[in-house]
Amino acid sequence: MPAVDSAQRFDFSTLQPDLILDALHHYGLDVSSGLLPLNSYENRVYQFSAYRDGASQPQKLVVKFYRPERWTAAQINEEHQFAFELVEAEIPVVAPLLFAGSSLLEYQGFLFTVFPSRGGRTLEIDNDEQLALLGRFLGRMHLVGQKKPFVERPEFSIHSHLQQSQQVLATLDLIPQYLRPAFDSALQQVIAEASRQYKPSRLIRLHGDCHAGNLFYTGESPFFVDLDDCRNGPAMQDIWMMLSGDRQQQRLTLMS
Repeated sequence: MPAVDSAQRFDFSTLQPDLILDALHHYGLDVSSGLLPLNSYENRVYQFSAYRDGASQPQKLVVKFYRPERWTAAQINEEHQFAFELVEAEIPVVAPLLFAGSSLLEYQGFLFTVFPSRGGRTLEIDNDEQLALLGRFLGRMHLVGQKKPFVERPEFSIHSHLQQSQQVLATLDLIPQYLRPAFDSALQQVIAEASRQYKPSRLIRLHGDCHAGNLFYTGESPFFVDLDDCRNGPAMQDIWMMLSGDRQQQRLTLMS
């Protein structure tokens, strides 16, 4: 894959439909439909149908163009390798497709990946049977995740999620001056309390963004999508985002 100059600064302004179609055609995909935008905050994601490898019927696919400068190619490849390990362990996750042995593709400076499109229903958080299945698959995912750590991707830490944000906010004028003392004081208290409480004994590779929007149910089992935020962290990170309601409701969910 051609190297992308990390010093080059660009955004999605040049990612027009013609460029997307040209990129897909460049890797042998004969697109037979329009591009349907899918919800994504960080990246640009589109569903489409295309003929591949001389197939007689088009296949429904999804292409994700990564937000420039968010992840390096090495970090994205680690994400993909984790997905391939999970698939090999028969854990239901949607992994990237390979093109000439590569899952991370490049076209005119953009990094992108193509996935099979897989449909399903949103996981029902109040369904005990589905929660039990989810718990089993999360446990299996974490068994794979603990075999080795990510090397290129970051970890959940006080520094990455609180102290760095504090440093950035200190350089910006987003907070009115009359609120600044109270804001800084409250943030410092949060950092101090988190530093006392957050002392994980073990960090493993995680999904990293394990919420209901990234989990679907087919009637047989839940399956996971979007490992874009995977990183090293405590196992609880893949659990707490599934909790909602008051303390009693959260306790019931955990017990399920």
